[in-house]
Amino acid sequence: MDYILLHDLLVGGQWQKADSETGAVMLKIADRIKEGWLRESDITKFPQLDLQTIDYLWVKHSQERFGFSVQSYIWKNVEQNYGKFSDAVGWRLNYRWRQYSELIFKTEAPMGHLPAAPFFKSNLAIGWAATLMPKLAQSYTIEHTL
Repeated sequence: MDYILLHDLLVGGQWQKADSETGAVMLKIADRIKEGWLRESDITKFPQLDLQTIDYLWVKHSQERFGFSVQSYIWKNVEQNYGKFSDAVGWRLNYRWRQYSELIFKTEAPMGHLPAAPFFKSNLAIGWAATLMPKLAQSYTIEHTL
């Protein structure tokens, strides 16, 4: 898989485009481009090397603010509670799930806010995405220390 575009977008701080590219790359790897979204089974079977590569790029170029390992760390710290997780990463605000268009694509976004695109179709409520965190954490074993 070619990660040059994702790398360049992250280096340039183009968070929304990088999030979109992350989703596109993951859909391609999981052979889910036509469907446009990932299932829980796709996450559990996702190649670890690709998850590590994507995570490394996000963590490095966001100064450890974003990435799957950051999300996994937060997931563990909120005792694997998807409501608390979604509140912590800013996917839910005042008990209301944000739409994709309402996410914050800036460095000032809450830690773990991104990547988000791999978990849902554009502009759908993303509350269910946090429920995939346990499977992601199981299939992804890099430890992240903050």
